[in-house]
Amino acid sequence: MIKVYSVQSEADLAVLRSIFDSEEIPYFVRNDSFGSIVPGPQIENYNTKAIMVSEEDEQQALELVRMYESETVESRPSVSILDRIRMVLETVLFSWFAPGRARNRTEKES
Repeated sequence: MIKVYSVQSEADLAVLRSIFDSEEIPYFVRNDSFGSIVPGPQIENYNTKAIMVSEEDEQQALELVRMYESETVESRPSVSILDRIRMVLETVLFSWFAPGRARNRTEKES
């Protein structure tokens, strides 16, 4: 089997599954169950989901993926520099709010 697409989101996966199903292209999603339960950075062959097809269906699948990508890239809004600065500031200023390692009661009482 040959990888034709590395999935970036569950929405992309759902759309591509429906496209491949409608075209009757058999496929396999590598790390389908495991990839969705492991948080953190996406590491190839560990927790990254990928759509795999047989060699016979490779060209047709790649063409469908190209068509999907060309339509979705055009419709995605661009992120302005001000939005990027705001995201960095929110991460720096509000990262203390994210849940982390909690101390147990015995450490607090000491």
